[in-house]
Amino acid sequence: MYEFHPYFTNDGSVGLYSTDFNDIYHSATGALTEAYEKFIYPVDFNNLLQKDKIKVLDICYGIGYNSKSFLNFIFENYCRKNFTKKYSLSKHYIYKIHTNNILQTLLGNFIYKNNICNEQIYTDNIFDKIFITAIDNDKILSYISPFIKTGVKNFKNVNIDFEYNAIDKFINNKDKISHPKINELINYLIFEKIRENSNDFTQNKELNQLINNPTFSQYFDSNIKGIYKSYRYKPYKNNPRRDYLAILHNIYYRYLSKRYKKRLKRYQLQDINFRLKNDDARKVLLEDYNLYNLIFLDAFTPSKCPCLWSYEFFKLLKEHLEEDGLILTYSTSASIRAAMVEAGFEIGNIYNERLNKFTGTVAAKNKNQIKYPLSEYDLGLLKTKAGIFYRDENLNSLNEAINETRKIEVENSNRISSSHYKKYFNQSH
Repeated sequence: MYEFHPYFTNDGSVGLYSTDFNDIYHSATGALTEAYEKFIYPVDFNNLLQKDKIKVLDICYGIGYNSKSFLNFIFENYCRKNFTKKYSLSKHYIYKIHTNNILQTLLGNFIYKNNICNEQIYTDNIFDKIFITAIDNDKILSYISPFIKTGVKNFKNVNIDFEYNAIDKFINNKDKISHPKINELINYLIFEKIRENSNDFTQNKELNQLINNPTFSQYFDSNIKGIYKSYRYKPYKNNPRRDYLAILHNIYYRYLSKRYKKRLKRYQLQDINFRLKNDDARKVLLEDYNLYNLIFLDAFTPSKCPCLWSYEFFKLLKEHLEEDGLILTYSTSASIRAAMVEAGFEIGNIYNERLNKFTGTVAAKNKNQIKYPLSEYDLGLLKTKAGIFYRDENLNSLNEAINETRKIEVENSNRISSSHYKKYFNQSH
């Protein structure tokens, strides 16, 4: 059976532990909070949303917090507030009719009958221009993503089936972090896109066993589970006549019905372009020719997964980054920053306003994109032994081999150690 080790982090979102890497996927202080602070808040959305197309690359998608936070931030801050209750429909905004809208098919009927959602979903040109490529070599984990709860209140971690000292002090900590939850509509959209583009999503035995395991029920959204079951046991089949009637129905209510207009909600939402790749990120990108505006690099720590932190991998990422694009990552490791610089990037810090400190790294082709440049100390650290980066010449080496190569290079290096450098720097300043 698939190994699944969840726990609640302090903002009410779910964190995971990996036995393979003996590491956690998310910060125990707040998984969703971490996604917002390290991958969302550093982005200039006002400029980004001016583009005709917005392409996002999410490396190590996991259970999807970074992609979902990205969509949720746009939805909450741009879709909702741009429309008022007095807003009426017009041809300017309704330029496309979807017969497969998730709340207007058989799936939609299921939602309304069960009072899951009272919100209508309409078209809008913001989400229509967003293209997300999500990569993770763990298919089951990525399939779980739309089911995961956020914003859970009064939670308590019980029956934790793993030991990890780094998060013990945070488990059931009384100091909770308040953070907005992912809107349920975002999970619906992700669910639909995975279902549409995956051959075995609704019929996968491991996924079915996992989400129906009572041990994990507190971590999964029961509404999404209900939708999943409706597809699994009553597969939706295309019906040309039903599609035709749906089009007529949509035209009538969107353009003619006064009652419909009165019920119009103050925000609109469009279908997204989302593709999930369950494979080695190196292989996927070697076969990919897209340029991305944003790249979220959220792999396990460099020592656990060096294949996605090597100098060669950053060179590959540079080939996939737009001229004004950004790479965002939680890592502040000297070896990672040195690899970025060697690959030709301008780099800087990600500032965390809540903690009032730097908690990540941003890389760009254009120096003007860097808001918080590295300090003199940080730049000097890149030239120490700590700044010796990982190498993966053919982009196909195993993690163990990459670690061993770097270990030998560090041992044979004449560079100053990071501890000696720190002592010298403090004395001279």
